Amino acid sequence: MYLLRSWRALLVREYLEHRIAFVYFPLGILGLMALSAASGFAVNRVHFVQSFNFGHTLKLFELGYLILLALWLAYLAVALFFYFGDAFSADRRNNAMLFWKSMPVSDLKMVVSKFLAGTTMFPLLVFVIGVLSGVLLYAAVAAAGLILPGFVPPSLAEAGTSMLNITLFGIVYLVLAMLWYAPFLAWVGGLSTIFGRWSLPLAFVIPGVLAIIENMVFFGQVPRGGYLWTYLSTRWHFGLSDAELGFLVASPIGFDARTYVWLLCRDIDWVAMAEGLAFTAIILALAAEYRRRRIT
Repeated sequence: MYLLRSWRALLVREYLEHRIAFVYFPLGILGLMALSAASGFAVNRVHFVQSFNFGHTLKLFELGYLILLALWLAYLAVALFFYFGDAFSADRRNNAMLFWKSMPVSDLKMVVSKFLAGTTMFPLLVFVIGVLSGVLLYAAVAAAGLILPGFVPPSLAEAGTSMLNITLFGIVYLVLAMLWYAPFLAWVGGLSTIFGRWSLPLAFVIPGVLAIIENMVFFGQVPRGGYLWTYLSTRWHFGLSDAELGFLVASPIGFDARTYVWLLCRDIDWVAMAEGLAFTAIILALAAEYRRRRIT
């Protein structure tokens, strides 16, 4: 029971310290979206919707919801990058007032709790706000149907089914993306243990310098760009292929979560994901050991 309470306290602490970036600011963006939609209807500026050439307005809603979720995931990626750029060394700001020093918590547990907050709790909070933006989108589409002649919005049942499928796919995508990019986030966090916020540029500079050195040492004997650069470029890409995205946009049928989850799982290099998770565990262990020895 104490173990659960300590984990809860650590996660709540992370939430309280970073709720502005992962809750308040996204809610502010959502509020601005609602205000923009309301003002557009108030001044009758919604006729542009009729210019979209879709056979059914359900497709318009689906693509709009997918785009919104993609934008929220892009926001999440930026926010997590800056979060991990300071997470593992933030305790240095006032070492006399450390929250965790008042608890019998190991440095490894501290590091793991910060990493779990960044890969589970914060993404979930942003994703929930993304789902709320989808609800707002449907409200806007339904309201447009009351104003624009000939514009027939999808029924609540149709929109609900599509939204459920897209949301389920989004959840799977988010979980797999966090697992796929875990080593990148751990890399930034591990560097922050030593260099603080300098880890943000160093996360790119160090691999770049190593790739340049590899090309200089083995000039003409390695693939174009070098093995390191080729591996990182391949490892950086995640998600559906361009052809699959094109089919998603052009397909006249509704969004089916099972189809796109299967395509997503089929395209994943599971061996590379396992290697990345092993690398993540090593980085977290090294970061915890550095904290134990250097942050007193």
